[in-house]
Amino acid sequence: MIIKTAEDLKKVKEEALDEATARINDGTQIMVGMGTCGIAAGARDVMAKIMEEVGKRNLKVAITWTGCIGMCEKEVLVDVIRPDSKRITYG
Repeated sequence: MIIKTAEDLKKVKEEALDEATARINDGTQIMVGMGTCGIAAGARDVMAKIMEEVGKRNLKVAITWTGCIGMCEKEVLVDVIRPDSKRITYG
């Protein structure tokens, strides 16, 4: 889609928000700690690999990032939040 007007841009934004909200509400969320400590420990590479795998497998997973989770010595931290289970933190 070529965006020519502010209305076109607004439509693209709304569609993207709807898709992101559906992913978060309907399924698994993966959250990567991307504070300074996480980035120094390699969080960018971990985030890229997660995004690559999710894309390859065409999974309905919301991938987000957050700042420091508070356990800097355990970085890189990745939280997996499933609607039918407890939150699991890997580090």
